[in-house]
Amino acid sequence: MNTAQEPAHRLDPRVKTAWRLQGALGWSPLLVAALVFLGISSTIGVPVWVPGAALAAVTGAALLSVTIAPEIRYRRWRWEVRDEEIRLQTGLIVRELTVIPMVRVQHVDTAQGPIMRALDLSDVHVWTAAGKHAIPALADSDASALRDRIAVLARVTDDGGL
Repeated sequence: MNTAQEPAHRLDPRVKTAWRLQGALGWSPLLVAALVFLGISSTIGVPVWVPGAALAAVTGAALLSVTIAPEIRYRRWRWEVRDEEIRLQTGLIVRELTVIPMVRVQHVDTAQGPIMRALDLSDVHVWTAAGKHAIPALADSDASALRDRIAVLARVTDDGGL
């Protein structure tokens, strides 16, 4: 990929903590189910190695997605807002570069769930006719300023420069 086209900004490093917490919460029900299966396996006549293998597989996948994946995801995620466009680069395995022309921006907002709120982070959502794009996990003040900047740039571009 051409590094001149690569977006300049990274996400807030606290996003790794948010992604880890979200991942842990997501894997919790499956881990509990595997533990319950292990606990009742002898009662239902299942060899202990079957639920043991299931527990090991779930635990391994959970550990990878909670420890390694957030770090790689963070390193790959980049964004940049230019006068005429927004550039988003993502991808754990397949790199994807999205370019959103300012003339296509319909509206922009910020959002945060409970984990992001606890970490003082917000997502910036950019809406176009094609759907929603997000710049996740920016510091609250940075997200608000970026939202306002995009709104001004989209309006100026739409109005032909005022």
